[in-house]
Amino acid sequence: MTLDMDQSIHEKYKHYYWGIPDSPIDWCENNYQISPYICEFYNTFSSFAISFFALYGVFLLTYPFGGKLQQHVKILKSLEIRGRTLLAYAALSTVGVGSAFYHATLLYKHQLFDEFPMVISVSLFVYCILTIRPISKQDSPKYRLFRHLLPWVLSLYVCVVAGTIFVIRDVPTILQVSFGALVFILITISQQTIKTVEEPLFKSNPKRLLLYSTISMVTAYFSWLIERKLCSDGGYVIPGLQLHAIWHVLTGLSGFYWMQFYLCLYLEKLNYKTQIIWSWFGVGSIIANIKSSSPNLNNQNNQNNNNNNNNLNNINTN
Repeated sequence: MTLDMDQSIHEKYKHYYWGIPDSPIDWCENNYQISPYICEFYNTFSSFAISFFALYGVFLLTYPFGGKLQQHVKILKSLEIRGRTLLAYAALSTVGVGSAFYHATLLYKHQLFDEFPMVISVSLFVYCILTIRPISKQDSPKYRLFRHLLPWVLSLYVCVVAGTIFVIRDVPTILQVSFGALVFILITISQQTIKTVEEPLFKSNPKRLLLYSTISMVTAYFSWLIERKLCSDGGYVIPGLQLHAIWHVLTGLSGFYWMQFYLCLYLEKLNYKTQIIWSWFGVGSIIANIKSSSPNLNNQNNQNNNNNNNNLNNINTN
């Protein structure tokens, strides 16, 4: 019976470009339904949404034209945050490419190309939020040691997870737990960090951006979970709607919004004014303006202006 089954599978896939899928996970979308060259058509092309949002983030950091956005780029170029932000966006863009290769083929080697960048990207996000405050002379030796060891610890974590996934290939729970732990850590630290912002939600740009990121990720997760639990033989949970494709789009959007939250929080800690602007396709992003003026300086300027006005009035009276 096993031999007959193997022959049946071989016969089914012999006309398809990538052959028999060897990934331990076969997603809800029916294989090779639209093209003999693409195993999961909608899951493949929706993966590029992740790369799109990452490249859009890079564009906003390197905008070469005039206007407020160019001023924003000049401000970021003067800060150390720009390099790590570009690196995080580069890792996120790789997730989209790897995911596209994986869903186009359902081959295990391309599944690794999807999973490794996922762990690397969130590890970089965790590094960014944990290093948002520069080291100062007042920091304790233990904190300085923590900051020194942090990149090495995260790198070791990525290597251990990658090695485990590479060796143990039939247990997808390993990635789900490893990736989920990083996301949980990221959310927890982000929530603790945002508590230092005293402004209410809808007056605080960092809080709003973190909310957008959280809503996107929660919606993406439930789309992924519902499809995994309720998938039918027809290839859909909801007719005409591929929930895993929605997972791709919304996780890319969540990653983009989280990086915008990180940039916004960093800039406001340095007393830069920030503003959320909206693109023509409905996605918000942050721009930085000149630093907020010192209150003492404003009061002094107002007092000088009042004195000048009084002097003018006295001259006119005389």
